[in-house]
Amino acid sequence: MKSYPALHKFALLTAFIPILTTADTNTLHSSTDKEEKSWLVAPMVVANPAFGNGGGVMGMYFFNTEKSSTNNPASAIGAMGLYSDTDSYFMGIFAQTFWKQDTWRVTAGLVNPKIKNDFSIIEGLQNVKFDTTATVLFGRVDRRVYGNWFLGLKGELVDVKYSNPNTIAKAYFLLAEVEDATSGQLGAIASHDSRDHVRYPTAGNQSELSLTTVPESWGASSSYYITEGFANQYISFIDKQVLALRAFGRFTPSGTPYSGLSTLGRFSDLRGYTGGENVAENLVALQGEYRIRFTDKIGGVAFAGISQLYNGSFKNTDSDDLYPSGGLGFRYLLNAENKMNFRFDYAWGKGDDEGFYVSVGEAF
Repeated sequence: MKSYPALHKFALLTAFIPILTTADTNTLHSSTDKEEKSWLVAPMVVANPAFGNGGGVMGMYFFNTEKSSTNNPASAIGAMGLYSDTDSYFMGIFAQTFWKQDTWRVTAGLVNPKIKNDFSIIEGLQNVKFDTTATVLFGRVDRRVYGNWFLGLKGELVDVKYSNPNTIAKAYFLLAEVEDATSGQLGAIASHDSRDHVRYPTAGNQSELSLTTVPESWGASSSYYITEGFANQYISFIDKQVLALRAFGRFTPSGTPYSGLSTLGRFSDLRGYTGGENVAENLVALQGEYRIRFTDKIGGVAFAGISQLYNGSFKNTDSDDLYPSGGLGFRYLLNAENKMNFRFDYAWGKGDDEGFYVSVGEAF
């Protein structure tokens, strides 16, 4: 399996979670008022090889689009900023809103990361250095059509630039066909959501299937499509204990440009791997997470999973491209009204792959 991590390095950050960090929680703060509005602010301390060492802050504001609603989940607006000693940075704003008694769901965001890449060896090339900068604008609208079933549309505009390459990096650019790109994509979504809570479910199912087209006329080097789906199941056997199960698949056709291929480490599928280091046309992943609350504020998790990367037919699977994952995590309840947890996970993967994950909210 070829490995060109630079092409997807920004994808790890634009996913919001996981972000490989450590955090100081002594000054975590939240506030509420009589109108059931609330906010929280969390300082972040970054420490990972891809981004460097540094810090920043994340804030979220919760509100209800309909006063006195009993069926409408709380909406959220958030922002994050991070900076590291390698002169890398990440800035992003996002919103997740619910309307008309949860008949409509609207999500949107804008993120801008910059990564100072410094790789010791890639495809036989040593000391490869260059910068990756991206601007990503995304949006999604879902409409409840019957019971717990939704239909929706999503879109994304991505502008990626590669700059300041050293001599070896220029050779790498030729080898991996790395080039600046601006492209757009549009997708249709069918989903099912019977979770008892959108941010910390203890029962129910969340499933989704989407088909996304990335046309050449919108900037892609060649047209391709993405078929993607997942199914999450939440089971609560004992009070304050939840078993969360997830199946995920992402499939692209032969000839898909490298920037559109599937990669481990995207949206927590799977933790323990850096996005972009292991890629292929197709990816399937299974994982489970056991969640327990020790007190009203403090909890822990244990998780494990496995993923298969392959090109073409499933007949082409190879045990060398089978990736296990496991880990342990700590949870601290930041906002009881909206069941928002501070999340710290340590995950290990195949060989020397490992990572620390700090964020707000669950992995899935």
